[in-house]
Amino acid sequence: MTKARKLADLIDSNGDVKSANLDNVPAVDLTNLSASNLTSGTIPDARVSASAVQQHATSFDDNKIQTNLALLGFKTASVGSLATYNLQDQSVDEFKDDSGINSSASTNANVTADEISGGTPPSVTHDADTTGTDGIHTWYRWTDTSSTGSYSQNTSQAVDFLVVAGGGPGGFAESGGGGGAGGLRTSYGSTSGGGASAESQLTLGANTSYTITVGAGGAAPTAWSQHHGSQGAASSISGSDITDITTVGGGVGNGYEYSTHTLDNGGSGGGGGDPSGSMSTGGTGTANQGYNGGNSGSDTGTDSTQAGGGGGGAGGIGGTGVTGSSGYGGTGGVGLNISITGSSVGYAGGGGGGHTGNGSTATHGGGKGGNGGGGFANGTDGTGGGGGAGYLSDGNAVGKGGDGVVILRRLTNSAVSNMTAVSNAVTAQSQPSSSDFIMLMENKSGTATINTDIKAFVSRDNGSTFTEGTLVDEGTYATNTKILAFHDLDISSQPSGTQMVYKIQTFNQASGSKETAVKAVSLGWK
Repeated sequence: MTKARKLADLIDSNGDVKSANLDNVPAVDLTNLSASNLTSGTIPDARVSASAVQQHATSFDDNKIQTNLALLGFKTASVGSLATYNLQDQSVDEFKDDSGINSSASTNANVTADEISGGTPPSVTHDADTTGTDGIHTWYRWTDTSSTGSYSQNTSQAVDFLVVAGGGPGGFAESGGGGGAGGLRTSYGSTSGGGASAESQLTLGANTSYTITVGAGGAAPTAWSQHHGSQGAASSISGSDITDITTVGGGVGNGYEYSTHTLDNGGSGGGGGDPSGSMSTGGTGTANQGYNGGNSGSDTGTDSTQAGGGGGGAGGIGGTGVTGSSGYGGTGGVGLNISITGSSVGYAGGGGGGHTGNGSTATHGGGKGGNGGGGFANGTDGTGGGGGAGYLSDGNAVGKGGDGVVILRRLTNSAVSNMTAVSNAVTAQSQPSSSDFIMLMENKSGTATINTDIKAFVSRDNGSTFTEGTLVDEGTYATNTKILAFHDLDISSQPSGTQMVYKIQTFNQASGSKETAVKAVSLGWK
């Protein structure tokens, strides 16, 4: 009976065994349970701690991969001559130009070839006819041909220049050649006149006065007895400590005359005319300033429709005239589009040649050629374009050459100083919570202490709120150039936003002592 009562104590009212009373049953130990016995079902997440999983997982640091991708982006930008370009979650800037920098939010930030650094503005004295600035660069333009101009500043500085001489006038009569463009020399961009590469910048000394001369466009003939107009005048920059930058005036378009002349040679050659019922060749352009003028149409003297060649331009030769009723005067040689003032402007285009029935076209400041009934056009002043040919009868005239121009462009800030460089915003696809920043920092002079002499910040709300990252030296990229970076910078506490912006600041900068430049930047987010 005693055992029966004990057994009854093991069963509850529902017929289930009371496990608490099974004091002789050992606890279950799964330590040695074979994995093959776990054939189905799942283990609840709550039963497996994160630490229990992590202790068996190998940690992985992707910072090196991020840095290597950024360096690859720098190499790609350099080889492809790219300035700023954006990827899905990354922006890369090689500082080939200032397109990646917000000039209004930056202070003393100078973007030169392949780097950005700090500088302060010099004191400048000038009598330029017009000036302008984008905040980073300031330009000065002279167009007055009546007197010389001047320029000086209190510090030495390398400047870009554009010097264009006055264009030549067109030739008269239906077979007149177009006027040649004024010679063009420039350091801005990649191409100068006559197919030459852009020249080196011009280094102007401190407290030195430089003389600016703008050449007038060549005057057009006003009577048959003149035979031809006058060659365009030269433009120049001259000073005691530089080799003068001088350009040759545009050649005169050859007209219908019975004696040849040499005035069709010039900065760009004037177009050939038809002086005696036979073909004449275009004038010769000046090397590294402009191209030759085009030939007149081939005429045996029996064809009543004659055609002059187009004047040469800074960017191409003048077109050949085509005789016949469906022919046309030679087109003016193309000039060059140059953005030294911040806007693309066409300079030094050749004038169009004349034709008995059909005129011709011209671009880049060159005047179009007229036909037997007129329709000529002057070369555009301030561009050095050649004048178009015209008939010069019944009140019609010939196109004069366009006046030349001289432009200087300098960094607004030149002397070494501390800088604040703020980038233009790049839009992220979704709101980021962290950021990666990698840059190449060059010690131009002295050695910058990271996070003291140079600092970097990131914003996701278009620069309203910045978070400073702690830069780490990740090795040498090139001589005096270090790889500095921070990874996974927490920006989640910033106000909501997707407009990603970086800021770089330099401190303790001094000429010859500590000069710090940044060669490239990669901003990433996630």
